Amino acid sequence: MTMSEYEERFRRPTPSLHQIFAAARGTNRERRGSLPLWLAAALVGVMTMTCKVTSHHTVHSGTDDRSQVWEPDTR
Repeated sequence: MTMSEYEERFRRPTPSLHQIFAAARGTNRERRGSLPLWLAAALVGVMTMTCKVTSHHTVHSGTDDRSQVWEPDTR
């Protein structure tokens, strides 16, 4: 048995990617608590953008067609 074979017997195996990420992440409970806050903020942002796009589309739809544009009754 050579010296390198002897050393390899007692060397720790390299950690897997899952083990590396799990160790880097740790057991931080604060991160879990802020997740609902981020989800709520993202939901508000999506709803805001949806409302803006919808209202913009409603305002600008049908302006080229004279039959859909409101005109006052001038009788």
